Amino acid sequence: MIKALFFDSGNVLAIEGFTPGVAEYEKLNNIPAGKLYASAHDRQYWKELTLGNISEEEYFKCVVDDFKGQLDIKLLRDIIYKNFHINQELVEYIKTLKTSYTLGIISNNPKEMFGFLSSAGGWDEIFDVKAVSGYVHLRKPGPEIYKYALDQAKVTGSESVYIDDRPDRIQGAEQNNMNIVIFKNVEQLKKDLKNLI
Repeated sequence: MIKALFFDSGNVLAIEGFTPGVAEYEKLNNIPAGKLYASAHDRQYWKELTLGNISEEEYFKCVVDDFKGQLDIKLLRDIIYKNFHINQELVEYIKTLKTSYTLGIISNNPKEMFGFLSSAGGWDEIFDVKAVSGYVHLRKPGPEIYKYALDQAKVTGSESVYIDDRPDRIQGAEQNNMNIVIFKNVEQLKKDLKNLI
């Protein structure tokens, strides 16, 4: 029997703004496509930010240093955050499930970005469990962050469903025997969940 539903945030609960935001900043400033993204996302300091080991301010300082100071960090941050959008259709559907299931989020998110999204989406009122890398210092796809979420919800893996748009991020969920739904859109999710719950 399914007792808990867990959702990823990026491109599930919210349209991810980091990648398009960085690309927009590159275009505005004539930076070769992908060069800033490589600095902002593919270096160790991005991982440290998502694990909550450094602050957003420290992270952006690392990015600026990598570009020898030639970046307007306030503008870059503003553009990234502007590109995030809550998936309101999905959130409204999830609200209809709240009386029947424990609801949770399992996500690789820095504290600051998650706080922004949670506030914008009203997630504090909806989700009972938040296994977010920036707070719990664990990252997907490792099994530990999923185990943390299951323990918080007081359910077993087989009593839960994990919803993510990325098949490459579900190994840890599978290792915890969670049921998996790969998210494409709300209608598809409703059909897949109907078969499980």
